[in-house]
Formats: sequence, C-alpha cells, structure tokens
Amino acid sequence: MVTKSQFLNIIPVYLKSRDRSYNIVVGIDILNQLGTEVKKLNPGESIFILTDSNVGKLYSNQIIESFRIAGFSDIDKFEIKAGEKSKSLKISESVLTHLYKFDKYQQKKIVIINLGGGVVGDLGGFVAGIYRRGVNYIQIPTTLLSQVDSGLGGKVGVNVPLGKNLLGLFYQPCLVYIDLKVLRTLPLRELKSGLAEVIKYGVIIDGALFQYLEKNYRRILNYDYGSIKHIVLKSLKIKSKIVTQDEKDTKDIRIKLNYGHTIGHAIESATGYNQYLHGEAISIGMICASEISFKLGLINENDVKRIKNLIEEVGLPTKIRKCRIEKIMNSMKRDKKFKSGKNRFVLPVKIGAVIVKEDINENLIREVIASHIC
Repeated sequence: MVTKSQFLNIIPVYLKSRDRSYNIVVGIDILNQLGTEVKKLNPGESIFILTDSNVGKLYSNQIIESFRIAGFSDIDKFEIKAGEKSKSLKISESVLTHLYKFDKYQQKKIVIINLGGGVVGDLGGFVAGIYRRGVNYIQIPTTLLSQVDSGLGGKVGVNVPLGKNLLGLFYQPCLVYIDLKVLRTLPLRELKSGLAEVIKYGVIIDGALFQYLEKNYRRILNYDYGSIKHIVLKSLKIKSKIVTQDEKDTKDIRIKLNYGHTIGHAIESATGYNQYLHGEAISIGMICASEISFKLGLINENDVKRIKNLIEEVGLPTKIRKCRIEKIMNSMKRDKKFKSGKNRFVLPVKIGAVIVKEDINENLIREVIASHIC
C-alpha cells in the first residue's frame, strides 16, 4: 500500500461509460508500490512493459521487481529508442510483433505498462488500442509534460510524414500512476518543455496558476517538490475536468487544450521532429497565437507581454530557426482542428480565458509566424 508520507492525491476521471473511468494516483517515491496497486486493480495477469532507452535503464528493473514481489511472474519488456521519431507506424509494428510473440496463441490477459514520457505513452496507448481490438494499459509518465498533459485523457497515436498524430484514437488507460520523484532525473531542458504545458493551462483557464508560475518558476526549475506538486496537481485537475466534460473532443471544450498547438505542431513537423521538443514548439505557438489575437483586437497588449515574458524567463524558445515559412504553413493546413478547409485557432482573450476563432486571414497568420523565423 502507498504510505501516507508517499501519497499525495488520487484524482478521479469520470467518463460516461463507467468501465472507462479511472484514477490518477500521484505520490513521491511510489514506483516500488506499483505491483501491489496493479494487483488490486486486476487489469491483467501478464505484464508487458514498454519503455525507452533513457527511462528503461533508470526505472524498469525497479518496477519489474515490484511486479514480482506482488506475485506477477509473466513479465516482458520492450525498449524503443528515446525521441519523437520513435512515435511512428514502423516502431508501432515492431512493438506489436514483440507483443504478439509474448502473447502466445493470444490466450493471455495482457496489460501494457507505458513507462516513459509522451512518446512512450502515445505509442503504447495506440498499440493497446489496436492490438486484439483493445487491451488494458497503464500510464506511468516520467516527464513533467506527460505528467501534466499527455499521460492522461486517452488521446493516443503516432506521427506520419504528413503530420503529427494523424493516426490515432481515443482509448483510455485503466490507471495513471505518477511518481514525482522521477522528475529528479529529468534533464532541465525536458523540465522546461513540460512547463510550457502548465503555462498553457494558466492562459486558457486559470489566471491564478499563471500568476503562481510568474512568481515561482525559479523554484520549479530548481526541482522544488512543493512547487512541482502544486503545478502538477493543479494541471491534472484542470485536464481531468475537461476530459470528463468532452472525452472525444466533440463539444468545443477539449479544443481549449490545443492553445499553441496548431502552429506548434506545424513547427515540429516542418523541422522533422528533431529540432524542438514538443513544449518548445508549443511555446512559440502560444506566443504566435497571442499575437494573432492581439492583431484581431481580442486581447490587450499587457497580457500578450506577460505570456511572452514568462515563456522567455523560463528559458523556452521564442524563435524558429532554419525553417522556411512555406513548410510551416503547409504543415499547419493538415491540422485536425480545421473544418471544411477553414482554419481554427484557440486564441486567448485574457490570461485565464480563450475562444475558438475560425477562418482567420492567412496573410495575418503568415505575417506573425514569419516574424519569429530567424
């Protein structure tokens, strides 16, 4: 059992279909309790761990041991190369092939354990959703970005040459298990990237969270547990509420979470997924979206400055390097939010509130993005 000193919170995610509802468990130094918690949940008898080359060497032995202590004996592991390029159809086929060999005669009750950041979580969730028309999976997010955003909500998928996340589905985990202690081994650049998604929550819905970040970002970047706990729990409560209200992105509620992502995803795609981390690209996208909003008369200049200043103070990029504007514009046109050929942007109207704006003049968008290319 998770002890009081380790345990911080359990956040429920209630969905319309009760069998898809699940809990987000948050604690400090709780990886060694994972096997016991999974045993109680009983999502499967055979454990298939998906991890990457960075996280696997740090934590896979620890969680394998926790499963063995809890009584699991049928355990396998597959490790992918760390990085966005592994979130592909080719790698998903490799995972599926290994999983099939582990699942002799397709007779096992398998649960997939995704141990890693957003790439592992998205790829593993995608594999879980399509293998045998769906098997259970558990998210163990190990980056700040995946702990506050991509590790929950059930949006899973892979990238293809035409664009980011173009192949995917909504498929919910049966548990999200977050150990804040693992962030101690997270590189500073990755921590900053995750902080971009927390800034996003502040802009779209929680002005008080944005103010907290303005005052405490240095403590967060110094890996202060108290500050990190505060922003993780705040972010999880915001996202879990949005997912509960709009699980499959059909009510223009969940779309708020895409603030900064329309341009950000285009930047990632146009630069080959090897120049910017996700949060870095989203940071540039958030600044561009706020500037577009200002040019449309929707937000005041001071709020735009505060957004840009916080992103700069955290140490996130504000410029796009070595990329042509046409590549970004072409990538952006494949955005899944666009309808009937019309663009759709999530734009801030103040810090703490956003709207969805359709059919914005393309020359205006181009002008704003071009001003950030150097």
